[in-house]
Amino acid sequence: MKKLILILSFFLTTVSYSQISFGGGGSSITTNSDSFIIYINGQEVGQGSVTGIKIPKNECITVQVSGVGYITEVKKFCRQKGMPKMQKTEYITLARDQSFQATFSTDLANNDIIVNPRGSDLDQVWINAVRLVVENFDALEVNDSDVNYLRTSWVVDSFKEYTVRTRLIARVSNENPLEIRFKIISERASGQASPRDDEKFRTWQRIIRRYQGLIDEIQSRL
Repeated sequence: MKKLILILSFFLTTVSYSQISFGGGGSSITTNSDSFIIYINGQEVGQGSVTGIKIPKNECITVQVSGVGYITEVKKFCRQKGMPKMQKTEYITLARDQSFQATFSTDLANNDIIVNPRGSDLDQVWINAVRLVVENFDALEVNDSDVNYLRTSWVVDSFKEYTVRTRLIARVSNENPLEIRFKIISERASGQASPRDDEKFRTWQRIIRRYQGLIDEIQSRL
């Protein structure tokens, strides 16, 4: 039964999209960048602009405009009484994603960074590592010198559309030769979220810019 419902749902969506015609006349959609992707009912229909959109009578369409580093916009237009009507020209502007601007893309996010310290004194190397971490993070949630493991508290950066939380984990993974693994955890949630709302956050391969030089600093000072 569940499979049948899924098949029918897909069929109805496909039929609804296939009924939309493109050509002479009709309405057009333009955006504030030629790179933005335009979708209608989940199907990509153009980049930057689309013309000749004709909505069948008593039907609705969902328009989505997306761009890297910008906030996605979704709008619904109908050819039904009392529903939002599509104008001859619809201009959809995407706002910049502030969380994107405040971060940088890196393979170091959420991955172990292995550091082989120059010194051989484990205790002193660990003290130096802890000192370096607390220079960049205000609070440690865990600092266990017996097993040489630390985890910072979450640092939260709130933006209009998203919340980003960042923490660092460090541990001695090998004593001979001496090896320390650092990991910067970066996660993002939609809207305003508490750092304790684990279910709202998703791994993000971008890191807040103030930590951009942290790994280089760790490697140069240890």
